[in-house]
Amino acid sequence: MAGLLEIAEGFPHRTLAEGEVLLNDGHAVDALYVLVSGTLQVRKAGVTVTTVGQPGACVGEMSLLLGAPATADVVAVAPSEVAVIADARAMLDAEEESGRLSLELARMLAGRLQVMTTYLVDLKQQYADHEGGLGMVDVVLGTLMQGAGPKRELKSARDPDPEY
Repeated sequence: MAGLLEIAEGFPHRTLAEGEVLLNDGHAVDALYVLVSGTLQVRKAGVTVTTVGQPGACVGEMSLLLGAPATADVVAVAPSEVAVIADARAMLDAEEESGRLSLELARMLAGRLQVMTTYLVDLKQQYADHEGGLGMVDVVLGTLMQGAGPKRELKSARDPDPEY
């Protein structure tokens, strides 16, 4: 995420008060927003999908890549500052020929993420009132939705060398 923060250095910044809405679900997104400081919450149908607090994380990327309206609300849950990359679409278009494969892969992944986000919100709604293991769905999904994090090897105590 340091790379996005570095790219965003030369762009205008916008401050958000606690409770201020940055993106509205279903509305056009006119920029890519890179978090400089503070905390944003991504909400779909009133359900918190994830909380974004790491500088360099961005919001609006799915809309940018898919050419679609926002897929969730993004609200500042603390005073926050974002860098506003208003010409991100033009930047992608200019790089399209040299980075066409990476752009197409990013679009494919954004489409998958959009479908998964909708599914995760549904799961959170279904199991919100459960106790025990099913009640942990919200915690597990919230953890999964956090930034890319370090590369992880897929394995478990049951199967230390999985075939996937």
